[in-house]
Amino acid sequence: MTRVFPLVLGLYLTFGSCGWAQSFPAIDQLPEQNELPDPLKMFDSTPVTTAEQWRTQRRPELIRFVQHYMYGVAPAAPRIEAKITKVDDTLFGGRGRLKEIELRFADLPDNAPRIHLALFLPLPMGKPVPIFLGLNKCGNPEVTNETAVTIHPDAWKHANCGKGPERGGDAEFWSVDYLLSRGYGFATFHESDIDPDQHDWTDGIHPFYPNLPGPKESQWGTIAAWAWGLSRAADYLVTDADVDKTRLCVIGHSRRGKTALLAGALDERFALVVPHQSGTGGMALSRASEQEKVERINRVFPHWFNDTFTQFNDRENRLPFDQHCVVALVAPRPVLDTEGAQDPWANFPRSLDSLRAADPVYKLLGAKGVVGTGLVQNDEPIVGPNFGTLMQYRLDEKHTLNRKFWEKILDFADAVLKK
Repeated sequence: MTRVFPLVLGLYLTFGSCGWAQSFPAIDQLPEQNELPDPLKMFDSTPVTTAEQWRTQRRPELIRFVQHYMYGVAPAAPRIEAKITKVDDTLFGGRGRLKEIELRFADLPDNAPRIHLALFLPLPMGKPVPIFLGLNKCGNPEVTNETAVTIHPDAWKHANCGKGPERGGDAEFWSVDYLLSRGYGFATFHESDIDPDQHDWTDGIHPFYPNLPGPKESQWGTIAAWAWGLSRAADYLVTDADVDKTRLCVIGHSRRGKTALLAGALDERFALVVPHQSGTGGMALSRASEQEKVERINRVFPHWFNDTFTQFNDRENRLPFDQHCVVALVAPRPVLDTEGAQDPWANFPRSLDSLRAADPVYKLLGAKGVVGTGLVQNDEPIVGPNFGTLMQYRLDEKHTLNRKFWEKILDFADAVLKK
């Protein structure tokens, strides 16, 4: 089945849809701010005191800033041609349905990248189900042991994925069967469908958009491209009759957690955002970091962000925003920051500070935001004295994702996504 469908405009801000200011202050012209920039104060220091002012003035300003100075501006949403290539109702002993969808960018040449989306749904199907959407590192077959999932041998191989796809290599990581048992669906595609994770601008989606607005040094990096790809998957998911489009959640781990946060910040169709162990460039504040610093992440991963961001190496206090402002762009939608207590590199203390610094925006918009300390750990219940719409869950675990994390993630989703 192939169909071309229009986007639902007006429900969310697409990348670049806020317009592009013709000029931004040079880095040396930006004021030094050792304290966190106030998310409720315009760049010219005008206070933001109403939800309307946030929506029409400060939020668009922050989007322009994070695109220009850090992530890069991505293309507007293209037309999508969706082709359902497989439906299989035999997964997990008949308890799950696999639906595979090829997404083509209708206005790009045939040799442009295509998204190979795998959608897992619980059976029997009754009403549409909420969905968690996330990029995978090693290919769709890695997320489950089920042999029905198609292997795409031409997919670029991440250095940590071995020589070829391993079915079920990340089965515990994604716990797809558990999600289905809780009434959730799961959608995923391989990151290289949009852009391989390497410092090369001649592969992936980038060469098919050579004339984006703004200076060359502010062109979109890989994380912005991946986030754009997640929104393209959402373009399809909101049209699928099996999907509850009002309960579409985005999740990602590590660098893909940074991606989930950016996607959730810019695309308001994501009802819940879960950046898992996302660290620097994700949930963790850049200022006063005792873990990975801006200079190090730009040096080791020069393709993740735009080239303008390198000018903030060792000058984080010149940033006209920090990551709490990216979190605030999600408001009033819930954010669950999930962390491992054995993973100090992800900088969970500064991620919690980021949540707390975004809280005034949530309160302005009438959301709970942070309640109590905003922190739940290990076996503590999600719904308790610290339950709010901005929370950190911290498990005594290393840099990974597993069933124990998912149990708490789904408990949080149950609580905040009630109809």
